[in-house]
Amino acid sequence: MAIDKGFLRRVTLFETLDEDALDALSERLIERRFDRGQVVFTEEETGEYMYIVREGRVKVSRWLPDGREVILAFRGAADFFGEMSLIDGYSPRATITAVLPSSILSLSRGGFRELLTEAPFADALMRTLCVRCREAWQQIEILSHRNAEARIRMALHHLCEQEGEELDDGRVRLTVRLTHRDLANIAGVSRETATRALRQLVHGKLVEVDGRIFEVPDPERLLELPSD
Repeated sequence: MAIDKGFLRRVTLFETLDEDALDALSERLIERRFDRGQVVFTEEETGEYMYIVREGRVKVSRWLPDGREVILAFRGAADFFGEMSLIDGYSPRATITAVLPSSILSLSRGGFRELLTEAPFADALMRTLCVRCREAWQQIEILSHRNAEARIRMALHHLCEQEGEELDDGRVRLTVRLTHRDLANIAGVSRETATRALRQLVHGKLVEVDGRIFEVPDPERLLELPSD
């Protein structure tokens, strides 16, 4: 079944494609559904397709040799992932897991290669790679701090930029619902450490937490980092 072109226009890689290119793309995409907690693909399967989130949300993570998970990013509707490994086949591998019931579209390596001949797609892809590089540097910045509270602050600030929704009173609410373990896995600390750091941030009125809903009155205050 062809995929609705109105949705494809929402995907930044495809928004400037002409109608013929969109028609061909919509016929090539394969749709699959995943339940919450179901793995879309593992690290060993990276490199054969690129994926677009049609509905729902997924997390991108890696498993360290000691068994710990590090969450690299979340991707929601109209976001995509896996494009880098289709370019060189050697991009860092990741496990993708649905955090909500999700519908995922996949595009084969051959279809991706054909799109590369379209100048608007190639231009959008280069801009995407710049964004991915900035995201990687932000992750490095988070993990560079020895102080656990600084890591949590940086992780929350990054989430406000990437997953934040500004409310009428100027506060920012994270659109992705997080557990303490999720935040710990983003910041590279233990769950217990993340809970202690969050308790301090809540006490200082830098963050409000209601179950899995996080609100930040002023994200820039999170950058007033404690010293290592």
